[in-house]
Amino acid sequence: MKQSIYFDNSATTKVCPQAIKIALAAMEEDFGNPSSLHKKGAAAARALAGARQTLAGLLQAKAGEIYFTSGGSEGNNTVIHGVAAYWSKKTGKRILVSAVEHPSVLEPAKFWAAKGYDVHMIPVDGHGLVNLSILETLLNRQTCLVSVMHVNNETGTIQPLAEIGNLIRCKAPDALFHIDGVQAFGRLPLQLSSWRADAYTLSGHKIHAPKGCGVLWLRDGIYLPPLILGGGQEKNLRSGTENMPAILALATAANWVCGQMQENEIKMRQVKRAFLDGLQQAGCEDWYVNGPEVEMAAPHIVNISFPGTKSEVLLHYLEGEDVYVSSGSACSSHSQKGSHVLSAMGLQTARIESALRFSFCPYNTVEEARQAAKVTAATVRDVKMMMGAGKKRR
Repeated sequence: MKQSIYFDNSATTKVCPQAIKIALAAMEEDFGNPSSLHKKGAAAARALAGARQTLAGLLQAKAGEIYFTSGGSEGNNTVIHGVAAYWSKKTGKRILVSAVEHPSVLEPAKFWAAKGYDVHMIPVDGHGLVNLSILETLLNRQTCLVSVMHVNNETGTIQPLAEIGNLIRCKAPDALFHIDGVQAFGRLPLQLSSWRADAYTLSGHKIHAPKGCGVLWLRDGIYLPPLILGGGQEKNLRSGTENMPAILALATAANWVCGQMQENEIKMRQVKRAFLDGLQQAGCEDWYVNGPEVEMAAPHIVNISFPGTKSEVLLHYLEGEDVYVSSGSACSSHSQKGSHVLSAMGLQTARIESALRFSFCPYNTVEEARQAAKVTAATVRDVKMMMGAGKKRR
C-alpha cells in the first residue's frame, strides 16, 4: 500500500499523541465546567489555570495576559475590531496592515475602511518583506493599530518585527502593535518585549493541537471590548464555556513544539532542502522559489511556481499520487482571484497561477521529501505536456 505524503502543514497539522491523550481524558474523565462550584468544576478550573500558566511561560508573559479563543481568526478579529471600536478614541482612525496579511486581518480592516476609517495596506518588496521606509511615512499620531504577521503563511517570509516595533514607538507611540504569530509560534523564537508588541495571536491546529482553539496575548493594561458577550469568561473578553479538551491539548502541544524547537527546525530545514535538491536531481525545469532566499525563510514553508502549469491542476494530480500540498492559504483556497500575497510581491501572472505551497512538520522525513520531489517533477512534466497539447488543439 502506497503511503501518503502530507506537505500541507501550514493548513493544519496532525494532532500529536500527547495532545490526543490529554484531550481524551478531559472528555471522558475530567469533564467538569471550570465555572461550576463543585469538585469537578474546581478540578477543571485548576487545569485551566495550569494551561494558562504554561502558555504564559512559553510566551514569556503573565498568566493574566493569556486569553483562550477559538483560533487565529477570532484572535485577529478581536484585536482589530476592538482597537477600531475603542482604542481609536484616544488616538485616531488610521489602521495599517501589511498587504500580505491573512484574510482574518485584511477582511476586518476592509470592514472598518468601509466605515470611513483611514486604512492603509503597507506594501512589500519582491521577497514579501514590509517596506520599512513607506511604513515610516504612513505612521503618525492618528495611527491606532499596526498589524503585521511574523511569518507569512504562503511564502514563509519572516518580517523584521524589531525594526517595525521601533518605528511604531517612534512615530506612533500610542498605536497598538499586533502580531499574527499563527505560522511562527513553536517554529521560531519569540521576543515580544524586544519587538515592543502589544498583542499576539496563535492557533492550536497549526502546532499539532486540535482545531477550534487558540490564544490571544494582550499586554497587561490593554483593554479591548469583547466580541462575544455572555457569562464573562476569559476576564469578560471572550464569554462562553471554555473548550477544555482543546485548551489542555493546546498547552500540551505548545509545550512539546517549543521544547523541541531547535531540533524540529533542523529536521524541517533538512526536509525542505531535500525536496528542493530532489526537484533539481529529477530534472524539473523552469521552477522558481517565491519569497526570500530559502535559508532566510521560515523552516517549514516553501512556495514554488511551475510556469506553464496551473496550480489547481498540479494539486489534484499530486493528490492522485497521495502527495498533499496547497495552492496557497487554505482559508482562501476557494477564491478565484489568485494569491494576494504573490500579487503584492509583484510576481507575474504565470508565476502566480502556477504556484504551490509545500509546508512541513517534524513528522515529515527526508525520504518523503525525496519521493515527493520525484512525483512533483514527473507531474509537472505531464501537466506541461497536457496543457501544451491543449493549446495546440485550440
